[in-house]
Amino acid sequence: MTEILLIRTGRTQQEKLNWLIFCTEQQEIIASGELPNVSHLEELAEKALSREVVVLLPSDQVQLKTVTLPTKWNRKLEQALPYMLEEDIACDIDDLFIATGASTLIDDKHAINVAITDRKWFEGWLAAFNEHDIVTYKILPDALLLPTPNEQALSVIELNNQWLCKQGDWRISIVEPLWLNDFLTALGNPDVAHYSPASQFPESVNLTAQTQAYDLPLALFARQLPEVKFNLRQGQYQLKKKTALWWGYWKGAAIAASVALVASVLVKTLELHQLSSEVGAAKEQVVERYKNAFPNKVVRPHLIKSQINGELDKLDGGNRTGFLELTNELVTVFNQVTEFTPETLRYDQRRNELRIRARGKDFQTFGKVKAILEQRGLSVDQGSLNNDGDFVVGEIRLRGAV
Repeated sequence: MTEILLIRTGRTQQEKLNWLIFCTEQQEIIASGELPNVSHLEELAEKALSREVVVLLPSDQVQLKTVTLPTKWNRKLEQALPYMLEEDIACDIDDLFIATGASTLIDDKHAINVAITDRKWFEGWLAAFNEHDIVTYKILPDALLLPTPNEQALSVIELNNQWLCKQGDWRISIVEPLWLNDFLTALGNPDVAHYSPASQFPESVNLTAQTQAYDLPLALFARQLPEVKFNLRQGQYQLKKKTALWWGYWKGAAIAASVALVASVLVKTLELHQLSSEVGAAKEQVVERYKNAFPNKVVRPHLIKSQINGELDKLDGGNRTGFLELTNELVTVFNQVTEFTPETLRYDQRRNELRIRARGKDFQTFGKVKAILEQRGLSVDQGSLNNDGDFVVGEIRLRGAV
């Protein structure tokens, strides 16, 4: 994809939206503009068809926090994260959508970056874009795409008569011009690197004009996109299916892929025919060996398995639960419980007992195997089970009639 469409929303759906089409290969603006409100999104529907759409949300609607953790980030901590944040949140935690960013360290302690926004507000914007058939692949708070400033400094740019600010990798804000003095004082009067003219700042502030990077805010954000891996489209809001975008760009490749698919199907059909022939030859070989082993028996090819089992029963003294029968029962288990893997098999002929040492996904796996075997009328004893890293190992004793 060489072009992206950036759309910056307002706090409400009645406020204006900014948009910009950017060529990533040439690093240049293709087009840009504004929409009065969300009802005009249909004007961008056609532009979005062949481009990747990135939605930028006002940073004052997305709160970024870094949460200290008791241990390294894992799934259990992910489930507990809402309760860890509850004391710092004034509203009901269930009303919020919490997205996770990169794990980090704070004074040698494990931590995780999180972004928090109002769930209904977020879902409202998703619904608005869906209503106009605009597929959004990435959603970010706008100021996160400002260049990361030097330590103890601030990056700023003006958009819609507000100042978007970034301090460090995971600290952003939006400031009204009248609040600039108080805002900078609260931050300890940091140095300010500004990416648009900064005539509204107090004279006491140490300003550094990034004139070589002066551009439309959305163009600056487009250039910074590769530097930001975070995406609010995650969890239940993760994009589950990519639609057929960029057909005009990939039509030739799609046709070539279709031809390759047809050729692959033909090859697989030939291979299947060959395998069928090999299976037929194997069946004929089994029948021939049965005739050699039991020359006085009538052979019925479609019942050959039953005939072989019957002759083995006779050789085994009529005992249907010998070693072969017990191992045959295990085949059924392996077909039903794929996460159960045997490591060793030991057979006690005197007791007609088969001992299986195996590795399973968890304790429930062994219980499932035991239940299946008991349902088939066998006597099953389960030995001790132990954790072995991400697996569970243990022993099952399977007995037939003695």
